[in-house]
Amino acid sequence: MWERLGHEPTVAKAGWPVVDEALLVEDTVTAIVQVQGKLRAKLEVPPTISAADLEALAMADDAVVRSLEGKTVRKVVVRAPKLVNVVVG
Repeated sequence: MWERLGHEPTVAKAGWPVVDEALLVEDTVTAIVQVQGKLRAKLEVPPTISAADLEALAMADDAVVRSLEGKTVRKVVVRAPKLVNVVVG
C-alpha cells in the first residue's frame, strides 16, 4: 500500500515527520466567564491579554450584562487568560 501511494523507501525505512514548533503555538485561548459560578460566556482571546482587558471584555458581553441586570457586583475574580468569575450580592 505504501508503494502504491508513490513512496520510495519502505515504511520501515521511512523517516519520522519533523515537528514545526511555530504551528504548536496557539493564537487564541478560550476564556470562561462565570456569574455566581454559572457559565455565562466563552470568549476567544489572545493568550497575552491583560487581566484588566479580559475583565472589560467579559463585562461588555451581552449574556453577562443580562445576568447582572438589577444586581450589585461584589467582586470580580480574573485569572487571565482563562477565567473571569463575577460575584454578585
